[in-house]
Amino acid sequence: MTALDMDRIREALSDDFAVIDYTESTGSTNTDLMQAEKVADGTVLLANEQVAGKGRLGRQWVSPAGSQLIFSVLILPESLEHLGTLPLAAGLAVTDSVEKAVLKWPNDVQIDGKKLCGILAEAGPVGEAFKSAPKTEVSKAEVNKAEINKAEINKAEVNKAEINKAEVAPKTQSANPPSARVVVGMGINVTLTREELPIEAATSLALEGLDTDRTQLAITVLKNLRHRITQWEQQDPQLMADYRKVCSSIGQEVRLEAPTGDVIGTVEGVADDGRINVGGEYYSAGDVIHLRPADN
Repeated sequence: MTALDMDRIREALSDDFAVIDYTESTGSTNTDLMQAEKVADGTVLLANEQVAGKGRLGRQWVSPAGSQLIFSVLILPESLEHLGTLPLAAGLAVTDSVEKAVLKWPNDVQIDGKKLCGILAEAGPVGEAFKSAPKTEVSKAEVNKAEINKAEINKAEVNKAEINKAEVAPKTQSANPPSARVVVGMGINVTLTREELPIEAATSLALEGLDTDRTQLAITVLKNLRHRITQWEQQDPQLMADYRKVCSSIGQEVRLEAPTGDVIGTVEGVADDGRINVGGEYYSAGDVIHLRPADN
């Protein structure tokens, strides 16, 4: 296990995020940022280990220390109108960064059908009143744009010519107060072995023969995430176009386990608001299972 080089990470991301913190071990980086009393827009918290990691729908995601890239990012958006599309933008940042990675709707990062990464976005009120208020898991639904070339993790840093610094730099102070605090957390499987993976249909960078330098991975993913968050904030229409290019669910026969019941059909597309079109009907929530011909 190689420790994260926090000096290198902070130097590389100094123009992208306001605060970059690190903890050796924690229950959940998402929970830490959601409960912090004083927060700054563009705060990043990385951890070597989290013992109470969580994913969508209350699922647990725990792994040995140093085997994942674990971090959460806090933002203070002025509006929650398009909040459901943020998790899709976060998943897109990972596919921007990892060779061969695609997205199963809404934001399951996969390589050859196996899950590489867990992503969870949560929202809660800003300020001290937040502590007694419920937090809300962000529904899966939408995306924006960006043409950051997909970079292999073993390549040096993301080409700065691809990302306009003025575009990805933290927001200047706005006259409008933030409407909420929003935290996006990720756990990317880096060195996990087959025996250590929590589910059979999962993988890691090591198992895929990709670079396992967590420091470089952190720099690459966080730069891409800053770019995608900026696009989400600006509601850039190109984000959805980019999402569709890497969404492996489009054109697939699927079973959608929706809150209203299971639906089987072909995915005809993903709407600009992130809803999935299965057999001509749109759905904003549910788990998608890709079917082989014999499965339906």
